[in-house]
Amino acid sequence: MIKRLFPSAAAILVLALCAGCLFPKNFSKEKKDSHVSADMEKEFRQRWMDKRVGDLTAQGLSPAAAQAQAAAEFNAKYSYTSAAAK
Repeated sequence: MIKRLFPSAAAILVLALCAGCLFPKNFSKEKKDSHVSADMEKEFRQRWMDKRVGDLTAQGLSPAAAQAQAAAEFNAKYSYTSAAAK
């Protein structure tokens, strides 16, 4: 009977000792680089603005009016981003 329990107990002991290797304490605490986020938001804003200005100028608005309208729409639609604050 003891010979049957030994492999199970040994496996549990090995898993308990390796748990720190498999599941490190800081596993869920990823470092977020704020510069990357800001750059991504700026790029998103630029691409969105370019597309929207193109759409508005195709509808007949002047480039300056299209730029102003696109900026207002972006700020209203994506006000939660830091790119909308600019």
